[in-house]
Amino acid sequence: MARGRKVTSWIAGFMVLLCGVHVVGARVTHAEEISPHLQDPYWYVNHSCVAQAGTRYVLSPRILEALVYVEAKGNPYAVSVNIDGKGHSQGILSLTDARRVVSKLWAEGKNFDVGMAQINSQHAKTYGLHPVVFLDPCVNLYWAAFILRQQVNRFHETWEAVGHYNGSRHVKEYSWKVFNALHVLEPVVHDRQRVTR
Repeated sequence: MARGRKVTSWIAGFMVLLCGVHVVGARVTHAEEISPHLQDPYWYVNHSCVAQAGTRYVLSPRILEALVYVEAKGNPYAVSVNIDGKGHSQGILSLTDARRVVSKLWAEGKNFDVGMAQINSQHAKTYGLHPVVFLDPCVNLYWAAFILRQQVNRFHETWEAVGHYNGSRHVKEYSWKVFNALHVLEPVVHDRQRVTR
């Protein structure tokens, strides 16, 4: 058991390094400070990190984009505190503010979700990471794909697997949200693909 935990901790650390994460005290440029979703609400659609995470975990990039839409509408600096089974958004934050809020919640031992795919702080605890790493959009997408792949391994490629992504007891309701998000994002995906050709 300890060996398995060591291996998964090593994998988690490698995922963070692979994505070139910003550390807690790192300096940020003005462009990084402001969330890209404020200028382009669909900035993550067809993003290279979505494609790479999908390829790495053998998942559709469209499903990952739909998860991002449902979880945080593309806001990489989203932070929600979980109280009585419901997430409470901490509002629109800059990167610096999000780092501060995540660090404070972590120090207080709160249960919270971080980033565009709302990765739960329990994953950081399980894998020995500081949850501020989930504020990096690429790291967050890789973790979303990792979590979804675990559910697909359990429930196969079904809507039930998608419904279990966020740990909700409302599996069907969550699946429908993701399904509807696919339809919302479809014209955006086609427009962006047309532009890049």
